[in-house]
Amino acid sequence: MKKTLPLIALALIVSVMFSVGAESHGSRYDDDWNFRAKSIDFEDGTLVIEHEDWIVEITKDCELYIDGRKVRTNRQQKKLLRRYYRDYEDIEELAAEIVKEGAKIGLAGAKLGVSAVACAAKLLLEDYDCDDMEDEIEIKSDDLEKMARKLEKKAEKIEDKADDLKRTHKKLRRSIPELGDLEDF
Repeated sequence: MKKTLPLIALALIVSVMFSVGAESHGSRYDDDWNFRAKSIDFEDGTLVIEHEDWIVEITKDCELYIDGRKVRTNRQQKKLLRRYYRDYEDIEELAAEIVKEGAKIGLAGAKLGVSAVACAAKLLLEDYDCDDMEDEIEIKSDDLEKMARKLEKKAEKIEDKADDLKRTHKKLRRSIPELGDLEDF
């Protein structure tokens, strides 16, 4: 099932994360980061990574398929596949949460703007002055800042997970020759 809005945020995160080192081309076992997927998504519980030349699938049971052909993996490789799958799953969940919370912050910001206009209108009243307006807006903006700080912490979690995913991706390339042989994986 497609989740358009969270996937847009996720696509931005993943594209930035996977573009690091994309300009250099060394041996397949160096630290270059040449991953360039056309799309990455979960389809019926399977992580599907599509490139213009290949498709990699990692099932929930840590089975690996390249272009529909099952790749034999050992216990250590399955551990890496499991970690990769879970890291990507975690990133997708965090991205969905960030999208929801970001929308809430946007609405709260719009409400703050409307409130500021209402406060400006209250200035016409005799018992309401600029200090009252400042206090009222400051209280509401403090809540907005708290929401933004929570969102920032979740974004930091995504960054950490993305770093984990990148490291695991490199280990997979080195550990599973079939993945290491794929151009741009």
